[in-house]
Amino acid sequence: MKKQKFLNILKDSVLIMDGATGTELQKKKYLKDVVIPEELNIKFPERITDIYSSYINAGADILLANTFGVNSIRLKQHGLLDKANDIVKSGIDLIRKISPKTIVAGDISSIGEYIEPLGGLSFDEAYNSFAMQASLLQKHNADIIVIETMTEIKEMKAAILAAKDNFSGAIIAQMTFAKDGITVTGTDLKSFIAMVESLGVDALGLNCSIGSRDLAELAKILRENTNLPISFKPNAGMPLLINRETCFPETKEEFIESSLKAYSYGVNMFGGCCGTNSEFIKALSDELKNKPPKITKTTNKYFISTRVKAIDINEIKRPAIIGERINPTNRKKLQEELLKGSFSMVKDEARLQSQSGANLLDVNMGVPGADEKKLLTNAVNQIQEIVSTPLCIDSSDTIALEQAVKNCAGKPIINSVNGEQKKLDLILPIVKRYGASLIALTTDDNGIPKTKEERLAIAKKILHFADRYGVESKNIIFDYLVLSVSSSPEQIQETLKAMKESKKLYPECKLVLGVSNVSFGLPSRQTITSTFLKMAVEAGLDFAIINPHEDWTIDDPLAKDLLENKDKGAVRYMDAFSSFKKLSPEVKAEKLPLNKQLYFAVLNGNQESITDIVNQIAVCDTNPFKTVSDNVLEALSIVGEKFASKEYFLPQIIMSAQAAQTAFAIVKTTFKRYKTFSVGKVIMATVKGDMHDIGKNIVGAVLESYGFDVVDMGINVDPRAIIAKAREVKPIAVGLSALMTTTMPEMETVVKLRNAEHVPTKIIIGGAAVTEKFAKEIGADAYAEDAMKTAEYIKALQTEKFAKEIGADAYAEDAMETAEYIKAPQKESGK
Repeated sequence: MKKQKFLNILKDSVLIMDGATGTELQKKKYLKDVVIPEELNIKFPERITDIYSSYINAGADILLANTFGVNSIRLKQHGLLDKANDIVKSGIDLIRKISPKTIVAGDISSIGEYIEPLGGLSFDEAYNSFAMQASLLQKHNADIIVIETMTEIKEMKAAILAAKDNFSGAIIAQMTFAKDGITVTGTDLKSFIAMVESLGVDALGLNCSIGSRDLAELAKILRENTNLPISFKPNAGMPLLINRETCFPETKEEFIESSLKAYSYGVNMFGGCCGTNSEFIKALSDELKNKPPKITKTTNKYFISTRVKAIDINEIKRPAIIGERINPTNRKKLQEELLKGSFSMVKDEARLQSQSGANLLDVNMGVPGADEKKLLTNAVNQIQEIVSTPLCIDSSDTIALEQAVKNCAGKPIINSVNGEQKKLDLILPIVKRYGASLIALTTDDNGIPKTKEERLAIAKKILHFADRYGVESKNIIFDYLVLSVSSSPEQIQETLKAMKESKKLYPECKLVLGVSNVSFGLPSRQTITSTFLKMAVEAGLDFAIINPHEDWTIDDPLAKDLLENKDKGAVRYMDAFSSFKKLSPEVKAEKLPLNKQLYFAVLNGNQESITDIVNQIAVCDTNPFKTVSDNVLEALSIVGEKFASKEYFLPQIIMSAQAAQTAFAIVKTTFKRYKTFSVGKVIMATVKGDMHDIGKNIVGAVLESYGFDVVDMGINVDPRAIIAKAREVKPIAVGLSALMTTTMPEMETVVKLRNAEHVPTKIIIGGAAVTEKFAKEIGADAYAEDAMKTAEYIKALQTEKFAKEIGADAYAEDAMETAEYIKAPQKESGK
């Protein structure tokens, strides 16, 4: 089906999608004798055909082919990569055979691994895996692609790009959110919209995770912030385990009531996810099939975003501040750090500028003799995981620029292009592909024009070629270039006049200036720069590239006269300010003591500075081990509290844990007499048959942030392997995770093996469907509702009573007691 035909149908009629596949396969015991559900397409096609037929008979217009996990990485893990073509072909053909008129959606979902820096998967590896899947869906004539059940925005980006590059039909992007409208990696609804809209999807939506009532309210937020068609596929409530059976509590009537509410908000496509079945789809079809969509229009939005935050430039107070300080130009110390591979100063600048009110951060890594591609990509990866502030990626190196924009987990601004044809031909394709906004300088091969007319002519040329490359004019941000008032006072007014005229000619285009250029070579620069900023805002300025730490409240009449060229030769201004050293005294904060430097380095995830700080402590401190121990663990405790309050998300937890681990590693080598710095070992594993690891990974990261040594055994782990590892490493506890109710019985197997083999460790269980009642039934020692509860329980196990229970020789309340005990002469041998 041609893309436009599908969009025309969607414009005129509400479409009904199918219901759950996975839970129906489980309920009917159709997953027996296959490695993954997608293998049914070629091994037991009659089973998947039964599911397809039930939804077609119920009135579904769109069926998702059974290709959910047919990406190359997952198939390779299961030894089915050579069957990819047959699985996709059969999945599509089975639908066509039953109902040729049904719209066949190729289904794409998560790989199961995070893209760096959250995980070990590169962006290109993820892209290539999705590209294989999308190309097979194209080859076998799927009508549309639905990317669904995604929780990580960078993985969604890779999937969308792969789909657009390899598939000609419409693309629908769906993410999975919690009740509060935030994914597990911190992405909120507006950040989702900003990213997928910028990449050019044809529709967006919500699926899985929560019940219909809560999801309907999230759909309302989507409609208020996008004009794209919206899909809606909720679960039939959150799953419950009753008498060892998975139950979804929502009734058809409740589901339909919420769906009708979503329809009133302007949702275009309706279906169901986990726990729904053909009865739900039949009810949806009876109520909504072929109804005209509700016509709604949102106000004009202009999103720039990161993984966890989207800002609407049209809603914030003008001008939006772009912090300029992440730039090594004329900054020798920053250049030296970058050449050593350290990003400590970069991250400090990002954090401090954000705290000072920067709305965006300009990131420039142009260091002579350095690999800019590597530096810029690393800087983008690290900055966007410690602050939520969107980025303006600044480079004249096209290769470095594209790599950095590709790795940006959001919609950034590219800085910059000008009117030179060669540069336009290089940069505009990058802007189009990655959906970025673009700063366009109104200069060309002939330099900076002297008149407003010449600058506006270059702006017109840039817009012409932007249109030719498919870049919307709203994504062009013009810089009409300000020169120093000390050397070109007549040019200030030309810049302001060009800005005012541009707002009339191209009202959809934003305006930006590097404001500090105006005061170069004059005393009391901030007086001039701040005064000029107010004049530029009056002329229509939307973005200001400035130092956010400076005082931007100054509006000086002498500076204004100078800027309006009423003070020839700057005579009056120089009389007033030539001996003026600083507008206000600069108070330098006293250098923090080393212990506090260590505390804040761990709290902020600043891994690069740890080595130097700990080594200094080793030399200067009378009791270095206690200093390191106390401050690292105090910081990690605060990190845990921030995670619990949702001030921190998984990325911050990981970075603080890594910083702490670096400190631990130094302690182990520098303070050898203390032997170890870990507060204890914990085994984490997803039980046999279960391939889900997001929850386990979050718990592991939180435990590491508390100083525990986590032994992660991965997914699909055999019970005997878990007990064998427990016997080997002697952990404080074993944490077991299961997302699917069908794999929960494996937890009981682990408990029984632990008891039979008398392995002295506690077993904690958790997962979406796991309950405290189930934990008690199987004899587990504890049920962990979330990551923080797990950490608190394991911390509580470190008591003297527990030490006696397992036959330990001593209980040490803290690291120093451990060290003293080990050093002390022993009265008995064999301890």
